[in-house]
Amino acid sequence: MVAMLPNARMQLQPLFVSLVRRMMATLINCVVEKTIAHSDDTDSDNIMSVALSPDGTKIVSGSGDKTIKVWDSAKLELLSEKTNAHSEWITSVAFSPDGTKIVSGSCDKTIRVWDLGKLELLSEKTNAHSDVIGSVAFSPDGTKIVSGSDDETIKVWDSDKLKLLSEKTNAHSGWISSVAFSPDGTKIVSGSGDKKIKVWDSGALGLLSKKTKAHRSGISSMAFSPDGTKIVSGSHDKTIKVWDSGKLELLSEKLNAHSNEIESVAFSPDGTKIVSGSCDKTIKVWDSGKLELLSKKMNAHSREITSVAFSPDGTKIVSGSYDQTIKVWDIVNWSRKDHLLFNVTTQRFVLLMLWLNKYSMTFPDDVLDLLIEACLLSK
Repeated sequence: MVAMLPNARMQLQPLFVSLVRRMMATLINCVVEKTIAHSDDTDSDNIMSVALSPDGTKIVSGSGDKTIKVWDSAKLELLSEKTNAHSEWITSVAFSPDGTKIVSGSCDKTIRVWDLGKLELLSEKTNAHSDVIGSVAFSPDGTKIVSGSDDETIKVWDSDKLKLLSEKTNAHSGWISSVAFSPDGTKIVSGSGDKKIKVWDSGALGLLSKKTKAHRSGISSMAFSPDGTKIVSGSHDKTIKVWDSGKLELLSEKLNAHSNEIESVAFSPDGTKIVSGSCDKTIKVWDSGKLELLSKKMNAHSREITSVAFSPDGTKIVSGSYDQTIKVWDIVNWSRKDHLLFNVTTQRFVLLMLWLNKYSMTFPDDVLDLLIEACLLSK
């Protein structure tokens, strides 16, 4: 019997590791959804962008139906809408830091700023770019707006009257899909179909750093971490990568993070997690350090997921999709205390593993606590 114990350990140890990983899971549960949130015209029903207000109480959505809508985030009840907000598809929407305004960018090459309350137009810039506007974002202090376009140009605007402050022509050699300010407002990151990531000074748009061949295919989404030290990128090559924001040195990557193109990535407010949404209809949550998978929701939508974002408190995720649906998801961290509700079979398995490995394995303190408490519960 003693001679068989090493083999038993080898056979059961993978099961034990798998069990512990499942115990440490982060769960994603849909708490509310809005079907046919935008037009049911299949030629223009695609929800292209969603964002949560700074206080987490509202969601804005922009769609191929040319409409902007604002929703209560708790029940997804419609609060206001602006039909024909643009003359073509709306590609990007974002809240101002104080939550009083919304900026929208469109295939009609126009940028518009709206009052949140009644979606009244405050300012607009027609022909802001010479091609589709792929991404717009407010600066952290709310005084500026950055835009990126298929015309390969990045522009920075005064957010009040949309006066052009600076621009960088030929910023990339392909369509610019994503632009974002750093948390301190001094830098702008851009990602492009040319597979490059670039970081710019937000004032004169001088190039600070770049990474050529950052991905094997076009980059669809970029975001700074809340402390500004990291940048996450998602790509059509199905890969997620995390970079040092200074020299754009690769910190971690996840190959084949999804089974189809990644359309959207975002950091959690505390910087410990990253959420990704993909054309494979799946939402995944990752540890931002090593890009270890914490949780996934298969078939989160029935079509491609175009936009995902964390709530300001990090407890929820909002997602938008080509399926015309907006969904809000709860993020539940399944702590070790929750795992104590083992059934008898699980308790016995844990005890067996303890016995077989009592002289040969070491565990992190939290796992030891878990196992000891499980033992006590099984008495």
